[in-house]
Amino acid sequence: MNKRWRSVRFWAELAGIALGAGIFAFSVQAFIVQAGLGGGGVGGIALLLFYTLGLPIGLVTLVLNVPLFVLGWKEVHKTFVFKTLYGVVVYSVLLDLFKGIHPLALDDLFLGAVYGGVVGGIGSGIIFRLGGSLGGTDIVAKVLQRKFGWAMGTTSLMLNIVVLLLSWAILGPKIALYTLVSMFAYSRTVDVIQSGIPAKAVTIISEKSAEMVQPILSDIGRGATFLSGRGAYSDRTQNIIICVISLSELGNLKRIVREVDPQAFLIVQTASEVVGKGFMSIE
Repeated sequence: MNKRWRSVRFWAELAGIALGAGIFAFSVQAFIVQAGLGGGGVGGIALLLFYTLGLPIGLVTLVLNVPLFVLGWKEVHKTFVFKTLYGVVVYSVLLDLFKGIHPLALDDLFLGAVYGGVVGGIGSGIIFRLGGSLGGTDIVAKVLQRKFGWAMGTTSLMLNIVVLLLSWAILGPKIALYTLVSMFAYSRTVDVIQSGIPAKAVTIISEKSAEMVQPILSDIGRGATFLSGRGAYSDRTQNIIICVISLSELGNLKRIVREVDPQAFLIVQTASEVVGKGFMSIE
């Protein structure tokens, strides 16, 4: 049964990667190309070659990824490379099939940048969640991370900046600026798909912690944890409440703190990713 479940899950992941690749290919042809925008990494180079030489974006993307796959096959986990190769092939084929598709008449570069970034981010986010990627700088960044310990995000950013500078030189500063807007919208969307909407991690220091935790449990419906702490100035030992809530629940929590102990010390931090009951499943 376990083996059968793994097989079903594997094929479901491939179907999800194909869906994500299709969404991303659609976003490129429907919004990015229609608006005449560039991009980052291998995709950005393929777009520049399309604008200047008329070469098909999908075919160029696939060809440019071949040497990167050779590099990745030796240095990166084989499952990641396989899923990435599969995603790139599906993406490249659909990219050329979707050529000329214009679901919306865009007469505004900003709209093209935002639509392209958000829709493309949804597609890539699905692929990343399933353990794959769309190749290009992702493979290079992965290799450099394994060999030298470089952060993937920083490495990808540096490589994308190089391609963005080429876009600035070839397409002009205005297009380069809106391309940067599109890349920002893309990255933020990927973050949301990958990690979910950021939650709030709250620390409450109060002499009435026992009274305060009850309405947190009953009114908000969230769990809480007591930590034992000792004040450096007062030298008194007291319980510290730690709880994680959604952004929409923060106002209710502040109300509870204000009503129970207006002198309480409240620390609110952004939890970029929360895995567990009531939030994102570990699966």
